[in-house]
Amino acid sequence: MREGARLLLVRHGRHDWLGPADNRIAGRLPGVSINAQGRAEAEALGRWLAAAPPDRIVSSPLERTMQTATIIGAATARSVVADARLVETDLGPWEGLPVAEIAARDPAGWRAWRTAPTRVAAPGIEPVAAIAERMGAAAEEYLGRGGVTLFVSHQDPLLALCCRLLGLPLDAMRRLEISPGSLTEFEVVRGEAVLVTLNARPPAVPA
Repeated sequence: MREGARLLLVRHGRHDWLGPADNRIAGRLPGVSINAQGRAEAEALGRWLAAAPPDRIVSSPLERTMQTATIIGAATARSVVADARLVETDLGPWEGLPVAEIAARDPAGWRAWRTAPTRVAAPGIEPVAAIAERMGAAAEEYLGRGGVTLFVSHQDPLLALCCRLLGLPLDAMRRLEISPGSLTEFEVVRGEAVLVTLNARPPAVPA
């Protein structure tokens, strides 16, 4: 990692499946787009970052992340590069289901996912270690380039990456919060990734 390099982590804007009326798992399903609030969150991030634009924007290829990244890119005059390593967790049999239904079908598995995800061994669920590995590889590559890189990704991949960069056990990800439309920042100091900001929200973002 190059000294002074910075990595900005943005979670995509809000979408309808995150709302209490639905609250279902999107995972890698296609066709899940940010809603009006999500667009407002992305626009606020774009305005916030426009004063000191990143050198590059790299996004998960899913619709909601690319939409968020494109809005930020328009505000900062930066193009967006898709990188499959930043994609959402593969949640296999849970994708598309309401959280309440998953909890009823597989209470032990869902409880483990929400409290100690390294213990989840459900078929079709991507292991947290694999998420951290792919996210960590992407982070090391771009931090090695120097300058400022903006990643637009999803909650659990970003949480796993934070743990990886900080040398924390992966189960500690459930003790961190990364909200939709939020910004987290790392900077390389004396060869280590130092957490500068966690879960910051730009001014004038609707709650």
